[in-house]
Amino acid sequence: MKDNKKHTSTTNWGLVFVMAGAMTATLIGSGFATGQEIMQYFVAHEWTGILGVIATFLTVGFSCDAFFKAGLASKENLDSPNDVFKVFAGDKIGGLYKYIALITLFLTYAVMVAGAGATIQQQFGVPVYIGSGFMYIASALTVMLGMDKITRILGNIGPTIAGFAIVLGLLSLFTNNGDLDQASVMVQNAVASGTIQAASGNWLVSALNYVGLIIMLNAGFIAQIGIQANNQTETKAAALFSSGIYALGIFILYMAFMGAFSLIAGVQVPTLTIANQLHPWLGYAFIVIILLAIYSTVVSMLWNVAASVTSDGTISNKLATAVLGFIATAIGLFLPFDQLVNIVYVVAGYFGIVFLFMMIWRALTRLLAK
Repeated sequence: MKDNKKHTSTTNWGLVFVMAGAMTATLIGSGFATGQEIMQYFVAHEWTGILGVIATFLTVGFSCDAFFKAGLASKENLDSPNDVFKVFAGDKIGGLYKYIALITLFLTYAVMVAGAGATIQQQFGVPVYIGSGFMYIASALTVMLGMDKITRILGNIGPTIAGFAIVLGLLSLFTNNGDLDQASVMVQNAVASGTIQAASGNWLVSALNYVGLIIMLNAGFIAQIGIQANNQTETKAAALFSSGIYALGIFILYMAFMGAFSLIAGVQVPTLTIANQLHPWLGYAFIVIILLAIYSTVVSMLWNVAASVTSDGTISNKLATAVLGFIATAIGLFLPFDQLVNIVYVVAGYFGIVFLFMMIWRALTRLLAK
């Protein structure tokens, strides 16, 4: 995406909210559609998970702002979205990260399609492969149409998901909080017994790993949003607003999960379990929200991967979309969803942590050079 628009000093607050909304939609779509990620990265660390939420807010805000600025400063130089890695790490290391990101996107597509299967199985009792197959077909057909035709639709899905998730968490927290007093002991026992999995043994490492995953999945897209900005005031404001809403959503669901831990410990889709407990009709509504969140994420991922090996809109692109999507779906069906999250997300997250440190080092050296 290229834009010849000149930088201006006037802050367009309407654009700020558009940028923040698009970023929030991307984070939420890949971050906590099912609640499984919040369980493994934050709840698994008991009350120190709150510190993890704070660390996530700070590092997501920093990295979002950095990628926004990279897009703003490179309006004519980002031939490919994932070229943004080269801005921070140079052609060799950045080029390596570009391909690592593509592999991560492919495998995360497998994770999210498996999540769709787990969601539909939990709600309707049908085999996982039916739900996963449905999501594969829906996403592949959409990608074959070309992403330009669905950009506005996907952009509108994000705020809906965010609002619904926050309301769900608040309702659960006020009506089903009986486990708060014993939550720490219950979580500790659940982790020890393997009932729930932890991303790592340390809350800070888990939080950084979570942000690292965000970087690997979304760096290119964030930079593309930044291209539309007029100045750094807009990038900073958008990054702050987006990371704040995202962290708020994580915190509310984290508290809801702690308060109802005995209800959701060990289940594949905690958010859906809470919705069903509040009211059966709310469960049916939330399954739509979860599937929309997964759909909005996997479409962009499959498009990114297919467009990286073929030209968008061509016959070969459609064939690549069908084949790559099918292979990823098969991988997703091989392991349970929570194990896939623990393997794929954590490994990708560690690559992202290294890149985050590169970004911090680059920012510090530039600051000290002034």
